[in-house]
Amino acid sequence: MFQIYLYTLEIALFSTLIAAAAGIPAAYFTARRRFPGRRLLLSFSAVSLCVPSLIVALGYVSFWGMNGFVNRLFGTEFSFLYSTAGIVIAQGFYNVPFITGIVSEAWERLPREQENAARLLGAGEARILRTVTLRQLSGAIGAACIPVFLFCYFSFMIVLLFSPVGRSTLEVEIYHSIRTTLDIGAGAKLALLETVTAFGIVLAYSFMARRSQTASSGVDYVPVVRRRIRGSAVAFVPLVFLILIFLIFPLLSVFINGAGNFGKVLGARGFWKACANSVKCGVATGAACTLLGFAYSVAVKLARRQANVLLQTIPVLPMAISSVVISWGATMIFHRGSPALLVVLETALYWPIAYRQIQNGINRITYETDAAARLLSRGCFDSVVRIYLPACRPVLISAFAYCFAISLGDATMPLVLSIHNFDTLALYTYKLAGAYRFGQACACGGIVALLSMLIFMLGKK
Repeated sequence: MFQIYLYTLEIALFSTLIAAAAGIPAAYFTARRRFPGRRLLLSFSAVSLCVPSLIVALGYVSFWGMNGFVNRLFGTEFSFLYSTAGIVIAQGFYNVPFITGIVSEAWERLPREQENAARLLGAGEARILRTVTLRQLSGAIGAACIPVFLFCYFSFMIVLLFSPVGRSTLEVEIYHSIRTTLDIGAGAKLALLETVTAFGIVLAYSFMARRSQTASSGVDYVPVVRRRIRGSAVAFVPLVFLILIFLIFPLLSVFINGAGNFGKVLGARGFWKACANSVKCGVATGAACTLLGFAYSVAVKLARRQANVLLQTIPVLPMAISSVVISWGATMIFHRGSPALLVVLETALYWPIAYRQIQNGINRITYETDAAARLLSRGCFDSVVRIYLPACRPVLISAFAYCFAISLGDATMPLVLSIHNFDTLALYTYKLAGAYRFGQACACGGIVALLSMLIFMLGKK
C-alpha cells in the first residue's frame, strides 16, 4: 500500500512540474507579448475543465500509439505510452492551459511599482523576474498548481489506460478493490489514506487562494503594453512546438481518426440513448449546482465578516474527495446505483465550481446598492429576488454551462456506480474503446469533446 501511495504522489508531482514548466512561460508570453494566436492559446485554458481526460487518452493513442499518426508518418514503432512517462506527459500537458490561464491573468494585473524601482536601482530583467515578479506571482502560481496536483492525484481514466504492468495509483486500486478483488477492507484503507492527504492539500490551496486574492485586491494596476516576440522567439518557438505535439495535435487526431466512423456512431441506437441520458443528467446537475451555488453565495454575502473565512473554506472541501471514493461510498450505503444518485453525487462534487462563478457576480454588487436594497426591501428574500438575481443572471447561466459540460464528460462516476442499462456519452465512449472499436470510440469522443467545449464556451460568452 505504501508503494502505491508513493507512486501516486510521484505521478501527481511530476505531472504538476511539467504543467508548471510549460504553463508559466506560456503565461509570460500571453501576458507580456503580442503574437498571432494569443487569444486562441488563452482559450485553451478551459481544456482541463471541459474536455474529459478519456478524450485526451484517446488522442494520445491516436497520435503517439504504436499505430498512431507519428509512427505511420515516420515508419517507426516508437511509443512512450503505457508507462509512467506516458501518464506524466499526458496529464502534465493536459493541465498546461489551466496554469497558463490563471497565471497569465495574475501577471497582467501585477502592480509595476516594484519592478520599476528595481530597474532604477540597476537590476537586470532576469534578476527582476527572479526576485520581484515571481515572488509577487507566488500566490497565483500556488493557487494554479495545487488544483493541478489534485487533478493528477485523483486521475483515473488516464492511469487506468496507460499504467504499466505492476504499477497502480490509489484511485485505480480503490476501483479494483470495489469491482475486481472485492476486498472492501483494503479499499477502505486506501480511500482513507487518499482522502486525508487530499484534505491537507486542499487546506494549503485555500490558504494560497486567499493569499493570491489579498495580494491583488485593492491595487490599481497599469495595463501592460505588450511587445512583439522578437528576441524571445528562441524560447517561444520550442514552447509552442511542445504544446502542439503534446496537446493540440493529439486532440485533433481524435477527430481525424473518428471522421470515417461518425455515421456508424450516429446510426447506433445505444449512442442516442446515451446522449439522452447525458443531457438529462447534465441539465439536472447543472441546475442543482447553480441553485446550491447561488444560495451559498447569498449566505456568504449576508453573513457577518467574521464568518467569511470559514464559509469560504467549505466550498473547497469537495476537492478533497475523489469521484471513485464518493461513488463507492454511495454504493455501500444505497447498494445500487441510479441516475438520481449520479446527479446527487455530481452535484456534491461540482457545486463549488458554480459557487466560484456566482460569487464573482455577487461581489460586483456595490456596498451602496446592497445597503439600499436591505433598507428599501420588505425582507431578505425580496432583496435577493430584486437585486441579487438580476445582477447574477449572466454568471448563473455561465455556472450552469460549466457544470453541464463537466457532467457531460464524466465517465468515472457512471463507471463506478454501474447503473443497470444506463450509459452516458462518456461511458459509452469508454466501452467502445474497451471493445477495441477504436475508430468509433474516437468519433464518439470527438462528439463529447465538441459538445462539452461548445456548451462551455457559450456559457462563458
